[in-house]
Amino acid sequence: MRPFSPNMIGLYRFLWVWLTLLLALWFGWHLLAQFDFLYPVWHDYAGISQNIDKYAPLNHYRHDFELTDRETRFALFHGIVEAIHNHGQGLKELVYQTRNGTVSLLRHSEIVHLQDVANLIDFVNHLALVLGTVWLVITLLIWSKLSAMKREKRIKQSFTRRKDSLLNLTIGLALSIGGILLIGAQKVFYQLHIWVFPANHQWFFYYEHSLMSTMMKAPDLFAMIAITLLILGLAFFVIIQLAINALLSTR
Repeated sequence: MRPFSPNMIGLYRFLWVWLTLLLALWFGWHLLAQFDFLYPVWHDYAGISQNIDKYAPLNHYRHDFELTDRETRFALFHGIVEAIHNHGQGLKELVYQTRNGTVSLLRHSEIVHLQDVANLIDFVNHLALVLGTVWLVITLLIWSKLSAMKREKRIKQSFTRRKDSLLNLTIGLALSIGGILLIGAQKVFYQLHIWVFPANHQWFFYYEHSLMSTMMKAPDLFAMIAITLLILGLAFFVIIQLAINALLSTR
């Protein structure tokens, strides 16, 4: 099939929509990371503070974390965010002060898990560069074809069709979200961890065994981040689509 046939243009547009959404989510992730994924908000208003008060005293390996103030908890979470976006560097240095001295926040198994998270983020960042290159090629192909169609047939078309893009995203997201709800969000969350992380590395932590899990109220925090990320990603998608249509649409 010729690269500029009508069917291929439809395929290019389909791929463009989903590549744009993936890249928009990637942009959204890194933007949220600059604000520590809104952790201070979740700490104060989503039950994380209460979770720490309840489970930190029960921790088998670390003590007195429930006595730390908000600023200490925010600083520790910020340290985790910085570390996982910097190849895992700095995880061992995260500490908090108690009446008995300095205590390391993370146990060895938690450091190993967060290092796995850092490795995953590094992989996704490299993948985003590849997808960004593919996105640029597809963008140029669509623009080139529409420009040629304009010269040959004197037609006017937008680079992307908003209704088609919206329908495409709505169907795809509805099927994805519906599938997650049908299977169960927790089951999906656990299965993804099984697929993504090394089989011999621990990724599930009880609150009584892990301050990391306690201070994140896992997996609740991840659900709140995912919802925020999806909203932000869709906003970026709309902005990118409007900008591309304004810059590259045939006139």
